[in-house]
Amino acid sequence: MNDTCNTNESLATPAVYMAERPEGYDITFEIPGAGKGDVDLHVDGRTLRLRTTKKPAEKPAGFREAVREFDPDANFAVTVDLPELADPSTAKATVENGILRVAVAKRPENQPRRIEIG
Repeated sequence: MNDTCNTNESLATPAVYMAERPEGYDITFEIPGAGKGDVDLHVDGRTLRLRTTKKPAEKPAGFREAVREFDPDANFAVTVDLPELADPSTAKATVENGILRVAVAKRPENQPRRIEIG
């Protein structure tokens, strides 16, 4: 995984988790505060690129933050190299509550299959 900071803009690297299943891979990104319209996700070869672009949240007059665990206005960027057995053309993604989930199947020749006995 690599940070994709190519501008002067401050970008954070999200937490990324990858799990292998018999039929593919699940990749999860923690991108607090980001929704569907904020996420730009591309696949180029075996490289998955994520970048978020959020508008800063409006705070009510007199609002003061006492403690926070993350910057709610932070944008994220990261690249992830997919495993060699992955089929990037099958990537599907969903985002909900600041969690982006990407599912990528393994290439058909690498998926488990039942062998019929003749």
